[in-house]
Amino acid sequence: MQIEDPKSLIADAKLVFVGRVESVMPSNIRTTLSYVPYDGVTFQWQIAKVEVVEPLKGVRKSDVVQVAMLSIDKHSKSQPTYSPPGMLEPHRDDIFFLCLGATPQTNVFAALLAPYNENLSVLSLYRSGTNTDWYVDDKMMKRVLCGALPTDVKEREDSREKQRDKEFALIYTLVNASGEIQPANVKKFGETFAMDIGKAPSTNLVYLEWETFTNPHGWRTDIPKGYEATTNINGR
Repeated sequence: MQIEDPKSLIADAKLVFVGRVESVMPSNIRTTLSYVPYDGVTFQWQIAKVEVVEPLKGVRKSDVVQVAMLSIDKHSKSQPTYSPPGMLEPHRDDIFFLCLGATPQTNVFAALLAPYNENLSVLSLYRSGTNTDWYVDDKMMKRVLCGALPTDVKEREDSREKQRDKEFALIYTLVNASGEIQPANVKKFGETFAMDIGKAPSTNLVYLEWETFTNPHGWRTDIPKGYEATTNINGR
């Protein structure tokens, strides 16, 4: 699992904010992915309406942003999927730190690293429910991103990777254990990432529909479906 540099995520993102999920509804947007464990699986995008509780880039407080979040279409396959992509599975009142890019859908945004690793550019800061699985998953993600790794692994990390760990750790301090914004830590975040927040976002689209391309040697890869000449149609 490749972990992105948080500075790059923030610099490339069109929208960066801490947001609370208001509602989640399935969309009619579905796709397939070519990675072998996903054979026979159709993925369906959920549309989460996320209220901005702490704006950081490209949004204002109380804006509501439509965010496409990946899910597995339950009707596409009867058996469980092993090694699924990093999905978010949002619920009402969940709080996320979001680094979003534009999609081909008007006024719909998605995690910069979607569809394979959306949970590395939209980070769960607080889960409103009491599901133990979510607690364990979030604890593990914090350990991976914040550098709480075995000693022998840490000894092999260079100074940039250690700095990245500190930056991710700072993101997780934006809210407390009750999901409340921590103003002092928000200020520190703004100072730490000021240059990245001020950079113009990437113009790359986050595609929601993909199709499999097979080269003459039989290697498969995913390419955007029907969007060769698509331009950025988001107006935010």
